[in-house]
Amino acid sequence: MYLSCGSSLCPICQGIKREQWQDRLNTMMLKVPYTHITFTMPHQLNGLAKRNPRIIYNILMRSAWTTINQLAAEKDNLGALPGMIAVLHTWGSDLKYHVHVHTLVTFGGLSEENKWKWPARKHKLAPFRKVCSTFRTIFLKLLETQFKQKSVKHHSNYKELYAELIKKRWVVHHTRPSADTSTIQQYLSRYVCRIAITDSRLTYSQGKSQVTILYNDYQSQIPGQPAPKLTKILHPLIAIDQFLCHVPPKNFQRVRYYGIHANSLKNKIQSQITDKVKQNCQTLRTLFQIINQMIKSNPTQCDTCKKSSFTIIVLAANRYWIPQNIRNYSQPISKNRAPPPKPMPFLVTYP
Repeated sequence: MYLSCGSSLCPICQGIKREQWQDRLNTMMLKVPYTHITFTMPHQLNGLAKRNPRIIYNILMRSAWTTINQLAAEKDNLGALPGMIAVLHTWGSDLKYHVHVHTLVTFGGLSEENKWKWPARKHKLAPFRKVCSTFRTIFLKLLETQFKQKSVKHHSNYKELYAELIKKRWVVHHTRPSADTSTIQQYLSRYVCRIAITDSRLTYSQGKSQVTILYNDYQSQIPGQPAPKLTKILHPLIAIDQFLCHVPPKNFQRVRYYGIHANSLKNKIQSQITDKVKQNCQTLRTLFQIINQMIKSNPTQCDTCKKSSFTIIVLAANRYWIPQNIRNYSQPISKNRAPPPKPMPFLVTYP
């Protein structure tokens, strides 16, 4: 447990925010397999996105959900409404401009009869080429609408962009479904609660007037092993420009929830989802963080001596507490069971 100072620059506070966001995400997710799908925007649109970040980012996230929703509605694929959690990500490890959306999609959905339905395929919601082509078609249609409304600022027109982009295969990475989503939850929480690059990976040399960036070389990474490290040297002004490219527009919502995970629909269908696929809430860590914050603002003091010292107390396990305090508990306690483990000290620290 940590005592948080509340600063956005404090690494401890950033770690607590990541844990709290991951707890909320884990509470929201259902007890079903999820698949990690990444929608990547072609690099030919980087210049357009830099000049119109809010419009292009909205189109990208909306296209990702529309693709999943449209393909899941087909009975040959699923024939039900899935849930999706999307996180916008604009940078690579070397600070380059790489716009994509990470999504967690339920491997299944809620049918019109309010019953849980599984996909027709074992490892994917829809054929890979179908997902890529559908994503490209939807994105280009939304982009055309913005050009017709003259909301986009760019040196070329829509026909020139369309002729260049329609020939490319748009990248959509679709992983196999997994019931253990803790790894991807931690991965997403790191990008939700931090900036493009940390201080530990950035060094400025005043004498040479250059910035050195430490990044992961994923192209040379061996499966199952950490990625090797490389360095990248930039002029300070170029480094500042690359960093500012990853600052999202003001009040832009980088994390969005769709389908059965959308807030507008979640409350309506909560009672219709069977208890077998509902997730148990995990709020213990957040509860202790709140207690620590209360202790920091109002330290516990002794009524007699007015001191805030602490004492280490060994709490012995009481196996009779549950049957004595839990109503309608009828499970008998075996007398031949192994002895309880040695009690561990419970530490309470006050500032």
